Amino acid sequence: MGIDLSLILGKQVTFPLFCYVSYQLYKDLVCGDAKQINSSVNISDDVFADDIDKKSTALKDNGDKQEERWEPVSFMKDIQPSTAERDYKLWFDTPPFPYQPFKPGEYRLTMGVRPMPNEYWLVFESTLKDRIEKKWDVIKNNYKDVIYHLDPAMINCTTYDNAAITDTTLVTIKDVEKADLTVCEWYNTLVSFLIARFPQYFTVVLHPNDETPGVLYNSIMDEYHPVDAFHYLKLQSTDLQFLKYRCCNIDIIPEELKDPSNLFDEVGRIAIVTTEKTKRAHELILAVQRMVEEDLVLLSPNANGQYNNEYIMISGCFAFAAGFNPRQRFLKPMTQIHGPVPEYKQKLQTQMNKFFQTHKPGKLVMRINFSFQTHSKLFVTDDNKGTEEEEIRPKTLEEMHGGHDLHYRSERQCLIKLENSKSMCFSIKTYLWNLQDEFLANDYYSQEGVIQDLCDAVKGMQDSIGQYKRKPEWGPALLEMLESALHRKL
Repeated sequence: MGIDLSLILGKQVTFPLFCYVSYQLYKDLVCGDAKQINSSVNISDDVFADDIDKKSTALKDNGDKQEERWEPVSFMKDIQPSTAERDYKLWFDTPPFPYQPFKPGEYRLTMGVRPMPNEYWLVFESTLKDRIEKKWDVIKNNYKDVIYHLDPAMINCTTYDNAAITDTTLVTIKDVEKADLTVCEWYNTLVSFLIARFPQYFTVVLHPNDETPGVLYNSIMDEYHPVDAFHYLKLQSTDLQFLKYRCCNIDIIPEELKDPSNLFDEVGRIAIVTTEKTKRAHELILAVQRMVEEDLVLLSPNANGQYNNEYIMISGCFAFAAGFNPRQRFLKPMTQIHGPVPEYKQKLQTQMNKFFQTHKPGKLVMRINFSFQTHSKLFVTDDNKGTEEEEIRPKTLEEMHGGHDLHYRSERQCLIKLENSKSMCFSIKTYLWNLQDEFLANDYYSQEGVIQDLCDAVKGMQDSIGQYKRKPEWGPALLEMLESALHRKL
């Protein structure tokens, strides 16, 4: 007589058993011991984390162990998402916004900041992917000049780049430790913003846990990055082999900067990267450059409160510099950074320093500037700025190929203070419009009133500001073009 298996094989038994086995497989795949996963494993789109809103403050009970889940930075939790339904366009269909920072009349040197909702800290426009790739090329070719971060080798050093570090700037172990913490806080703040603001492009596909700092998928660049920078910074290299982060073990960091024995490079400069931990901080800085097109730099007072506690540039990337070498501004206080700007000390120094000290964390402000240049370069170290004693020769329209070599350059600059370190994050989005082919062809900039405002603004530049912006070089040809455009509209 056969055995009746209906009680064992019935759905009241098999269904719970199936659910249990499925859960165990899921747990082993997503939340298991990451060290058992070899380097050949790829993170697929199937390994998506729980909904961010549900998991942001959740604790996962794992036996006797409480594991804290990743949590977005507090002042980024209320960011409203930018979606195709709300903003009507995706990033590649969103043209650069035509800001108008110029006004008719006399040029006035002011901070010119205005508060902005945090949703508009970083913007995605049709230039995004192209600018990221252009920035990457600048970094590869000029790494030591555009990427910087405090390193233990700089502690108590009195020389840097064959010159004194801004006269007497002192770097201590506290400064190095704060720089590391600031980079991590900055990175996590930016990741929190991107996940909240652009969830259609940035997704957490693996949450941080004891074994991994998590994985963020960037669908625009089809790349993966850490979620939790604090966790990423403290892990050993051997713990990261199973994850192919875009910022991990990349060849963009110069080889001579990876060897702790090479304290000085071939021209006697202190090496930028001399420890594994500092190299990891560089990787976090580089990861950000693959997510947004803005340059981002970090400023903070040093531990000794030098320069009346002025904020000092301590870390970041400045790949689209407009007429200076960013390396020369590393470890300099605000007043020395703005030294070349005419009348800065008289009109802006006190106001700027007070703003940096009293600005509340998590509050965003923005300002826009403008100028012109006679080339199409985004990274410029030896042009765009004029010195007081320099004799600048005007260029004709013919020399600039009928104005096709003349470009309108504008920077959308944002400042936001980080919550814990109280460091200031300075972001710079560069707009570069060919005057003939893009600027005067734009529906907004081509309006008669806008052209007239620009004409009056250029005419109203004082000689000192005009010299600093190299107006003698581009001014006559620009006014000729603008007045010709106005005449055609009459």
